[in-house]
Amino acid sequence: MKTINRPPNAATREQAMRVLYVIGLLLVLPALAHAQGSPFDSGLTSIQTLFTGTVAKVASLVAIVMGGYGFAHGDPGAKKNLAGVAAGTGIAVLAVNVLTWLWGV
Repeated sequence: MKTINRPPNAATREQAMRVLYVIGLLLVLPALAHAQGSPFDSGLTSIQTLFTGTVAKVASLVAIVMGGYGFAHGDPGAKKNLAGVAAGTGIAVLAVNVLTWLWGV
């Protein structure tokens, strides 16, 4: 019996090319995804910077001014309020430093 070598038909070639294409994608895509990092990092870092930077400083300034008015006009709880403002301002503005100090984040 003699075997006949037939050239592969077009469907077999097309199927082989699809398999190679999928294998190539499976090898390349994880490397590309790993290079990008987490998609949430940049957004959450921006929010962290906003809340511990600009927003914290402006809110602290408003609280200090309001506490100063209360103190100037003889509000009975003004000293206690200003102590709270000082503590809150310190926590808000230095939150990143406190997190780094506590957990190394």
